[in-house]
Amino acid sequence: MNALVEQDDAERLFRRFRAAGDLPYGAFGEIFWETQCQEMQQLADRVIACRQPGQSMEIDLACNGVQITGWLPQVQPDGLLRWRPSLLSVAQGMQLWLEHLVYCASGGNGESRLFLRKDGEWRFPPLAAEQALHYLSQLIEGYREGMSAPLLVLPESGGAWLKTCYDAQNDAMLDDDSTLQKARTKFLQAYEGNMMVRGEGDDIWYQRLWRQLTPETMEAIVEQSQRFLLPLFRFNQS
Repeated sequence: MNALVEQDDAERLFRRFRAAGDLPYGAFGEIFWETQCQEMQQLADRVIACRQPGQSMEIDLACNGVQITGWLPQVQPDGLLRWRPSLLSVAQGMQLWLEHLVYCASGGNGESRLFLRKDGEWRFPPLAAEQALHYLSQLIEGYREGMSAPLLVLPESGGAWLKTCYDAQNDAMLDDDSTLQKARTKFLQAYEGNMMVRGEGDDIWYQRLWRQLTPETMEAIVEQSQRFLLPLFRFNQS
């Protein structure tokens, strides 16, 4: 993916992968490579159209009793631009949201974007520094809580629930019976998975916390997910 973004020679990359044995044998490998290249090129074109020269931004923030220091890489004049050759997920949205909060709290005034396969995208608008610090403080508080007891935030399952219930037009959570039933179905689809997609509930660490997903556990997951993940859906502009 990075080779396509940098507009390097894709044929040379193909020869390297083939020599390493990372592709199916013979013509099947060529077909597989061509299919992947076509899809990745679409993503690369989106990145290239928005890419500008970037530099690292030094971070030195005081937030909720914590001093956050380090460097935020690849900060463009118009904000953050990230890309990944994978499908849309809430976990990736959370990572971008965290970077976005740090960027805005440090004085950044651009937007943050994450481009993904199949036209997937997370996009957050500029936030005032005080507003960014407010949401960052909530995440720090959650981190502290998670250091003493498991924090039941399941990004994909809880996110599926929130996506179904959140009414972006009115900035409200819907709680009618029909919506809640749809949300429960979406939650279980993400949690249990199927023959093609691994469910979030297959994670061995979750299985050590509960043997079966009880209504009480599901309610706790939804409550904690709403607490920490709702801002992603509230501010996402993709």
